[in-house]
Amino acid sequence: MNKNIDLVFRNLTSDKEYDIFFFKNILETAAQELKLKEEIGVSVNLVRETKIRELNKKYRKKDKPTDVLSFQIQEKLEIGKQKLEVKDLGDIFICLSIAKNEAKEENIGIEYKLAQLTVHGFLHLLGYDHEKLKKGADKMFSLEKKILSKINGKATHNSRY
Repeated sequence: MNKNIDLVFRNLTSDKEYDIFFFKNILETAAQELKLKEEIGVSVNLVRETKIRELNKKYRKKDKPTDVLSFQIQEKLEIGKQKLEVKDLGDIFICLSIAKNEAKEENIGIEYKLAQLTVHGFLHLLGYDHEKLKKGADKMFSLEKKILSKINGKATHNSRY
């Protein structure tokens, strides 16, 4: 298992069921499947609909809530003339209430839905894009499916990891 994920986790909802270990396991499985070698930093934030709507409006000019947003950090981290060993990829924001509603609509477990959204956001942080080109979308969704099958292999589709 790849232990090169430096994860910052913030739960800004009232539901405290999901913790750093839940998301770290998902990200480590994704990093392993993608054969990432370097240490990387990621933040995962569980937020309410008002917060995700505010972020979506401010950064994407879409005045509506969404399930997941990713914000890639563009520059390399340096302090003075020293480069840091951890490459900070960026931030993933997941709206827990929307994720719960989508899981119910899709008839899947909430843990699986959270894994799907986390992997989706992580792939965006790594530069994958499904909105600009169909070829990019095919590659991104294929990778997402492959990673989720590895995660899903650790548990059933409708149960907790």
